[in-house]
Amino acid sequence: MKEIVKRALLGIAISLAIAQIITLIVSLCIHNGTYYPYYPILEKKYGGALGAMCVQTLVDIVYGIIFGVSTFIFSKDRWSLTRQTITHFLLITTSCLVGGWLAYWYPHKLSGVLIALAEYVVTYFIIWFCIYQSYKKSIEQINNRTNLMHSDQQAESE
Repeated sequence: MKEIVKRALLGIAISLAIAQIITLIVSLCIHNGTYYPYYPILEKKYGGALGAMCVQTLVDIVYGIIFGVSTFIFSKDRWSLTRQTITHFLLITTSCLVGGWLAYWYPHKLSGVLIALAEYVVTYFIIWFCIYQSYKKSIEQINNRTNLMHSDQQAESE
């Protein structure tokens, strides 16, 4: 239970930090001197600035909890890497789409959902591929060291 809380809190911290960075980038890109902590349409949908900020922050917090706790999926030794990856992908993608819908991160149209889904799939694949390559390299290094140790032991015993 302690590890779940730890991962959830870390996920929240990372999610809120990323959200802050994204709002700064968006505000800088708009380049009109105004800071946009959320999409302006949220004020209309959620009864003003306070409601909009509460929804945006709540989405970011829930998103962080899901991201943080979902890392446990990769500790299920009985599951294949494929099953772990697909389960994690479905959980994260679903939370992205629901959170994005509530926070108006994309237009509430089929095309908006499909574009957001495509962005999530591409982003997830890139991150997964980089992590996979990193693990693959680490495993190769461990195998090389093990083979070296094994060959050294054989040479000593001869």
